[in-house]
Amino acid sequence: MFRNRQGHQYLMARVAAVLAFVQISLASPAFAQDQYPSKPIRLIVPFPPGGGGDKLARTIAPVLGDALHAKILIDNRGGANGNIALQAVATSPPDGYTIGLTLTDHIALSQAMHPNLSYDPVKDLASLGLIVSTPYVFTVSAESSIDSIAGLLAKARKEPGAASIGHPTVTPLLAAHLLQKSADVKFNFIPYRGIAQGMPDLLGGRLDVWIGTSVTMRSFVDGGKVRAIGVTSAQRNPALPKVPTIAESGVPGFELVTWYGLVAPAHTPTAIVERLNAALGAALRDPGVGEKLDADGAVILGGPPVNMARALRADMERLGRLIKEVGIKPE
Repeated sequence: MFRNRQGHQYLMARVAAVLAFVQISLASPAFAQDQYPSKPIRLIVPFPPGGGGDKLARTIAPVLGDALHAKILIDNRGGANGNIALQAVATSPPDGYTIGLTLTDHIALSQAMHPNLSYDPVKDLASLGLIVSTPYVFTVSAESSIDSIAGLLAKARKEPGAASIGHPTVTPLLAAHLLQKSADVKFNFIPYRGIAQGMPDLLGGRLDVWIGTSVTMRSFVDGGKVRAIGVTSAQRNPALPKVPTIAESGVPGFELVTWYGLVAPAHTPTAIVERLNAALGAALRDPGVGEKLDADGAVILGGPPVNMARALRADMERLGRLIKEVGIKPE
């Protein structure tokens, strides 16, 4: 009986050891990464539904999900120049199940425009990869008497401060300030949370100009609701070939574009970052995605996470300096 009891105790001890090993293995980062992803991934979008950023997110999300074999859930969190969304990403667990869409305005200009920012865009966020770059488009209502950048400047000279320009984020505001400074005129700048709020005012004649990305504005221009009068890129945009650049319109050297990318919380394991980057690359190579992005005038970027990290640091310096030059005050 004693030997049987010893054998039973030995067997129970071995079972307990095996169970402990399994629990440790399941909890280990290596095991979790091997199993990643095992549940839906939340993609936080710093825009309300319907805008260009939201459209971009919904274009890539299904294909990104297919590449990861996981469902991508869109979580729209607009406002505060993207800080609400990026704060949510920065404070989420670094496990790959919360990622965020961002663009130059939000991530590269955050510290310049918000001195008391509660997170550091470099230290608290991990770059996953660039998606596209796109110019901004100056647009007017189809009923507007303004038919060109020259016409806009003429109105601003005749009635300083009367020409109103709506913008959803900081970089289009920066573009408008650059035009104001270069042409030595005075505009009336009006901020909006997104295109869903600004478009009714533009179409209703309460706003003279709306500045949005080519991704945002292409469908409105094609639908005849608005006219594009100038693009901020150095060359004409392939999706809007008849629209002159602002440099062509009497402001030599004018150029300002933005890029979109994906981020995750800092300290997300390298293996998960690499898996997400590979999935993003696969999504950008998808013919259907490429066709939609090309139609919106977006230039596909892609590349490793380090490319986005470098672009972020370079634009934080360049655009931060530009903000000071044109006189935009931090919020």
